[in-house]
Amino acid sequence: MTHLKARTAVAAATAVMAGGAMVAAAPAATASPTPPPNTQSLYVSGDMAIAPGVHLLNIKAMGMRTANGTTSGRYVATVLDGRNPTPIQVRGPITCLYTNGDTASLIYPITGTTPDVLPADLRGAAAVQITVRKGSSSNRVGVMGPMPTSSFQGCKPGMTPFGFDGVVSINHR
Repeated sequence: MTHLKARTAVAAATAVMAGGAMVAAAPAATASPTPPPNTQSLYVSGDMAIAPGVHLLNIKAMGMRTANGTTSGRYVATVLDGRNPTPIQVRGPITCLYTNGDTASLIYPITGTTPDVLPADLRGAAAVQITVRKGSSSNRVGVMGPMPTSSFQGCKPGMTPFGFDGVVSINHR
């Protein structure tokens, strides 16, 4: 196995172990969209840093929960090599969204990867929870999973042990 192939395999395994947070490219958004009235929404775009200068994932998520409880949105994560993107991604729909003050949490079942290594019968079988906390001087993020999708009962926030270098926009309208 060549060094590049071995490094790519290690990066893929690390990403899945770190929460399966890789996703296929979604349209880039430059600003948080304004949600309709009586909704909760979350816009996240940036890097999860596990130590200063050590960025593991680029996370992009945009989700909304209406007053009647309908949740929609997409999650995409790209594995990083330092601050450089790799070709390894994970993606899925946001199926649960929680917002309260400066904290938001989402759950997405893993429905696709790049490269496409997820067997069709396992699409959606495992899910990941992402929790973000918006701070006055820094943002935080946490990843839980992947775990069986059925193991998630709601999406109350989890711990946020990692730095998040990017935008976190949480709206309650």
